[in-house]
Amino acid sequence: MRSWSIICAAAFAAGCASATDSARMEGPATLEEAKALPFRPLWNGRNLEGWVKVLDSDWIVDDGVLLSRQNPRGRREGESWLVTEKDYEDFALRVEFRLTPGGNSGVFLRDPIPRAERLAAPDGGKAPWDAGFEAQINAEDPTYPTGSIWEIAKAPPGLHTPGEWTEMLILVRGNRVMTWVGGKAAVDARQERSTRGAIGLQRHGTPAYRDKVIEFRRVDIAEL
Repeated sequence: MRSWSIICAAAFAAGCASATDSARMEGPATLEEAKALPFRPLWNGRNLEGWVKVLDSDWIVDDGVLLSRQNPRGRREGESWLVTEKDYEDFALRVEFRLTPGGNSGVFLRDPIPRAERLAAPDGGKAPWDAGFEAQINAEDPTYPTGSIWEIAKAPPGLHTPGEWTEMLILVRGNRVMTWVGGKAAVDARQERSTRGAIGLQRHGTPAYRDKVIEFRRVDIAEL
């Protein structure tokens, strides 16, 4: 018969293992843990290799910066989406962006609509912010400012200064989405939606944003 001390030790060890496994499944949950992940470039800094442009406004690379200006004659009033060729499930994403004051953009997460379907649709298909998640880039939005998850979780205002380069870190794991803007916590939300899909960048349409420019100088990913 095993002694009581051995049984207790075994139970303690099992509890520790269970807690460790649980922590591993939950993944990083703080800014420091997320920043320590092994990031690699998702955009190569030179061209659009690995990405697919949907709709008409162009995306160009100018001196190491990925940017898009609106084509007001384009479909969906100049809207354009740049989405990855690959799908992703759980990941951390680090982007550095700059947006003209008064502009509007976003980062799409787990867009589940196949690229061929989007390209074939006259209007690009179901909006990525409805099909998957969108981390908002819009400092002036009174309801969902930069760092918010569109129509799901609201970030505090003032985390992003328009016209300045800003870093946003996004963590997507299971049904949990967390964001940090400029090193400050923005949202920590849980929502059942798409579980796998493309990552995308938004060039906003409509006349209100005709003269606004969105720029990215870094897009990095760490798959979990």
